[in-house]
Amino acid sequence: MKKPPKLKTKAQTAIDLGRYVSAIEILNPLIDAAPTDVSYLMMRGEALLRNENYEDALTDYAKVVELENNNISALNNFGVALLRCNRYKEAKSILEYVIELEPNNFDAHINLCTVLQSLQQPAENLKVAFKAIELNPKSAMAYNNMGSALGDLQLIEESRQAYLTSVALDPKNIPAIINLAQIQEKLENRREAIELYENALKLKNISPGHSELVKYYLSYSYLFFGELDKGWGNYDYGFGALLPVGAARSLRKFTQPRWRGESIQGKRLLIWREQGLGDEIMFASCFPDLLELGVEVVVECESRLINIFQRAYPSFEVRLEHVNTDRYSAINDFDYHCPMGSLPGIFRNNIQNFYKPAKPLPVDTATYEHFRSELEPFRQNGKILVGICWRSGLLSAARNLHYTALTDWQELLTQPDFQFVNLQYGECEEELKAIESAFGISIIRWDGLNLKQDVDKVFSLIQALDGVVTTGTAVCQMAGALNKKTYLLTRRGWTLLGEKDKFPWFSSVTPLVAEKGMHLAENIKYVPAMLRDYFNAP
Repeated sequence: MKKPPKLKTKAQTAIDLGRYVSAIEILNPLIDAAPTDVSYLMMRGEALLRNENYEDALTDYAKVVELENNNISALNNFGVALLRCNRYKEAKSILEYVIELEPNNFDAHINLCTVLQSLQQPAENLKVAFKAIELNPKSAMAYNNMGSALGDLQLIEESRQAYLTSVALDPKNIPAIINLAQIQEKLENRREAIELYENALKLKNISPGHSELVKYYLSYSYLFFGELDKGWGNYDYGFGALLPVGAARSLRKFTQPRWRGESIQGKRLLIWREQGLGDEIMFASCFPDLLELGVEVVVECESRLINIFQRAYPSFEVRLEHVNTDRYSAINDFDYHCPMGSLPGIFRNNIQNFYKPAKPLPVDTATYEHFRSELEPFRQNGKILVGICWRSGLLSAARNLHYTALTDWQELLTQPDFQFVNLQYGECEEELKAIESAFGISIIRWDGLNLKQDVDKVFSLIQALDGVVTTGTAVCQMAGALNKKTYLLTRRGWTLLGEKDKFPWFSSVTPLVAEKGMHLAENIKYVPAMLRDYFNAP
């Protein structure tokens, strides 16, 4: 056997050449023989980190920090490993400790910026980014971090300039290229964004993790333009380790093989949830296609949707998701699995596949009859019953661009031939009272009905209405799945799949698109006439 110093040199050479697995294999027996050798642990931690084996890297750096709690390099990499394992608060504490020990440590400032972005603390992130630039004015990564902070503060043009500076300093800086592409998306320069993404994929220095990240972001760009083959082909890269928590489709793991559309007749197939409520309902529009496969289907979905899906698909077993702490499935009574968001890539790979006749989801009859009878007096008075939802329950500066304020709806709400019913979930009672007082109207709502949690009842309520007007919330998908006439106030986004005036997922939904430079509420003025025309009202 070679002596340890020679093996150590060989391991370092392997790391320098990007042969991380070889380096790890060389270092393993050395660490087995000398488990407290800091130099070996540091080298293997580096190889593991670069090979994107983040949990194992975290273990090695934790051992070093335990042995040497003032080891700046180990602490810095320990913070990075915590970051990559999505343990952001711990990473923040470690990196702040590094800066306390060494106030001008550039790497700690750079890594702390990434942590602060993940924690959605843009103001603090910007301060740290400025300090990093002060420490190294020619650092592409420092300007990249500044761009991220400015973008999160909705200073879009300033963010773009920071990213352009970063790319000018280092044309091969993959994170800066990705971020610049995303800013171009926000500015609705989508073809420019695609060019940036595609060029990034051609760079030899792109890591597997960044390649997955770019392809996933690229999927939305292609879906936006209706290029479904390219879009769905890249969409399955949405499980990469480098994706921000808010963007990643899921971190779930399986021992069973992934189903990708091949024949598995007679087998048992698990379809599992991975995104928000509205996404689940939208992707569930592919469930009828599963009935034709000749397989047993198990659906693990959001708890609020279990009764709804089970009623619609009695041959399926519909249940809560069951996941262990290691992210593997706790119930393994299936042969294959498929994430719910991957079904369109199998069943909807061209736009014509979206326009198949679809049955509306059945609602609970007794609950529907209750709401129908409660609303009947208004209908007898000749009113058109319209459900309204004007914003998400989760608001931020970025999300507000896609929603409205209830005060924007005056032109619709003051029409005398409509009776409006609240479908807005979350805290909105004060908004409703203020509008009722200002406009001299009454908006129907039910005490005791939780519009966020009682989803099965909300489906019944929507079914009892004549139509719905909403922004891009789950109410749109709920109404669409019921084949209820719906007007969607939206910006042009990927879910339109390149269609101009159609919502491909549900034929009853008419999108009213605010084009570039328009406020989302500008199209509300068209809704009264559209509703009257649809219902043949004078």
